Amino acid sequence: MLKLKLLMVGLPGSGKTAIANFLSECVDVESGIEIQPTHGARLLEFDSPSLNVNGSQIKAEIELWDCSGDHRYESCWPAFRSNTQGVIFVCSFNNALNAAREFELLYDYFVSQPGLSPKQCVVFYYTTEIQQQAKGLRLSSTFGKISQVPVNIMDGGNKLRSDFSNYLVSVISSSNP
Repeated sequence: MLKLKLLMVGLPGSGKTAIANFLSECVDVESGIEIQPTHGARLLEFDSPSLNVNGSQIKAEIELWDCSGDHRYESCWPAFRSNTQGVIFVCSFNNALNAAREFELLYDYFVSQPGLSPKQCVVFYYTTEIQQQAKGLRLSSTFGKISQVPVNIMDGGNKLRSDFSNYLVSVISSSNP
């Protein structure tokens, strides 16, 4: 089974932990468990569903690093980045302007410096259906080649799982040309 190390990064309070919990199925997000700020990083391990990659069915063992958005843990970034194959940027629709500046810094450190491709990245942003219809997320041109996916766990969990599977296929295809 293929192993993938993925980072989930973004501003504090942007929903990284909720998305990580949902994707790993480690916590029932509908149970209303209060989420505490992440200290450093949380490591979640789980298996992907079967993925169709270039006509072959592949399963992956996912190592998802739910990284704190607090800069006091910046000294841990080298360990987070080591051997990473993909980066998931997370923000909420409401903090997108602040996220745009932070994403530039995170992109430089976690994507540009280690030489990852934009296909090994995705932006998940929390939004309501009304916000999504009003306008999409506006980030810098750096993110022009990166998929930007609206997320609503309560109303669109199956879509998020499908979008995550598509992202995994992109990471696997980019990592193993």
